[in-house]
Amino acid sequence: MDRLHPAHSGQTAQRPSVTERRDAQIRLRDVCLPSNLLTLSRLLMLPALVRALLRPERHREALVLLALAMATDAIDGPLARHRRETSALGRVLDPIADKLMLDTTAVALSLTRGVPWPITALLLIRDAAILLGSLAIYRRRTLVVAAHPAGKATTAALTVALLLYLADGPRSGRWGLALAAVPFILSLLSYGSEYLRQHRTAGA
Repeated sequence: MDRLHPAHSGQTAQRPSVTERRDAQIRLRDVCLPSNLLTLSRLLMLPALVRALLRPERHREALVLLALAMATDAIDGPLARHRRETSALGRVLDPIADKLMLDTTAVALSLTRGVPWPITALLLIRDAAILLGSLAIYRRRTLVVAAHPAGKATTAALTVALLLYLADGPRSGRWGLALAAVPFILSLLSYGSEYLRQHRTAGA
């Protein structure tokens, strides 16, 4: 969790340090950092992935594109930490890119490969709630909500499940979705408790 500024309500709050304020500023020039360029490349792959996903005869191409796109997710964070180039922009872009990639893939696979629509709907609702909750916290406390380990585990598990649906349809994919249910539920509980804590702190 990275603090940007104290709440603007005039209530007592611990002032962030100079380092915390600097690290939390969203700077457009940070888009040129290698880790953020990897994240942006994930977004740029999305149109080609969607076209491949909607054409069943191109499912192998979609499989490669999805695997490649999500591989950038496994690399960008460690790369930023290794180069000591973590940024507020990256902390915002990375989860947005992940959610757009997985949500769009889930919708397309519900149309073409048998991913159950209720599962896709739950995924869309969860991700919308996380983004709206993060925005609400940012507006009230000027905080960027860091990704929770359960959220990262959910991303990894869902990626595997969707890759299985692309490769083998429901026969293998449904087992991947069943396994992804555990981190999915944990992420809901984790993010929900964190948002409640932040709102209570803001109102204290």
